[in-house]
Amino acid sequence: MNAPTLILISVDAMEDVDEEYARTLPFFRRILDNPARAQIQAVYPTLTYPNHTAQITGCPPAVTGIFNNVRMQPGVGHPDWFWWYRFIQVPTLLDQASAAGMKVATVQWPVTAGAPFDVVVPEIGNEGRTGGVEKTMRAACSPRGYELFERHRHRIVEQPKRNHGAFAASVAADVLREDCPDLLLIHLVELDASRHRYGPRGPHIREALRVIDSRLGTVLGALEETGEVARSNIVIVSDHGQLDVVQHTNLNSLLAQRGFLELDAAGHLASWDAYLHSSGLSGQLFVSETIPALRRRKLEDLLVEIVEDPKYRIRKVWTAREARDAFGLDGPFSYVIESDPGVIVGGALDRRVVVRRTDSDFSGNLGNHGHHPGAGAQPVFLATGPAFIPGADAGRHQMTDEAPTLAQAMGLQLPEARGTSMSALLRPGP
Repeated sequence: MNAPTLILISVDAMEDVDEEYARTLPFFRRILDNPARAQIQAVYPTLTYPNHTAQITGCPPAVTGIFNNVRMQPGVGHPDWFWWYRFIQVPTLLDQASAAGMKVATVQWPVTAGAPFDVVVPEIGNEGRTGGVEKTMRAACSPRGYELFERHRHRIVEQPKRNHGAFAASVAADVLREDCPDLLLIHLVELDASRHRYGPRGPHIREALRVIDSRLGTVLGALEETGEVARSNIVIVSDHGQLDVVQHTNLNSLLAQRGFLELDAAGHLASWDAYLHSSGLSGQLFVSETIPALRRRKLEDLLVEIVEDPKYRIRKVWTAREARDAFGLDGPFSYVIESDPGVIVGGALDRRVVVRRTDSDFSGNLGNHGHHPGAGAQPVFLATGPAFIPGADAGRHQMTDEAPTLAQAMGLQLPEARGTSMSALLRPGP
């Protein structure tokens, strides 16, 4: 390693309120002992894929093209996520590092499938739609990444829900020992999964943080073996917080009732003039280009109705233009549906329009995200290493400021980034 390594660790759904307990844990404490820090406001929607893309581009969804976790595939029960690196429409920190001759490795980082770097082991799923696990992972990983996938695939827990935590930490440890990367990105998801399943608060949060701490121990142990600890910059980031789910407002069911979409005899989507693409605690409404003018006016009347009727708990309907101006959020949709905190704007076709937490037929996650980025606890940026000033506090910043900061720490530039470097956290010099 000719220059200090940058190890970027995403602890999915870590909130600023988690830091107090995290610093009592042995491996978190090594990083959180007087780190440089900032409190980060996520991009809208507060989902994993738009925010992880912002973290490596410095750009919001309107620029990156990653406006949701999942792609718009109307009527598909489990749509494909934005797995593939080719979906990102602007250069990334990884591109700039690679162009500068640096060795780049990414382990379970969102939107990196098929990325053209030295070690790529991406987060990906729905392999049944892409030819099965072997074919998909050969296409999604770099050759070296596939070798590591095969070496450690037995560590992936498939039930009750896929968990890559032990796998990701073990792969990252081997990358540090054997590949000597200049830039290593790692994504750990156990805390997010725990908040989804049991809610944003409770004893399960400390348990999940202890699990994450053990993952950090695997990675830091490998780094110690290389003898490069003192020369390595280690940054912990997160992508969003979570809120308690209090209600589902299933707008596709309402659109079906009002005739804006049609179902066949089996209850499957047959056609649509308007379709709600859920983004968790918000939604993105797509409108057919062929909708007649009169139908469009009736749809607009319905949007006014759902804001005015308190049972739906919809706070505001933004046009795509308004969302772009206010949040840097844009895509092929026509409207963004902002709900009250904790209200899922659902895309289900087979449920009642309004299902409250207290209802007997309520089901699903107790915690979720996708909400307005100003609501709830906030993501973290915590950094230690030779590029960062111990104890420096940059205050409140946007998610898009992270990538320029990381680029500056590596002596790189991101000329297309919309954010700006948090220079107050960095030591002077190259």
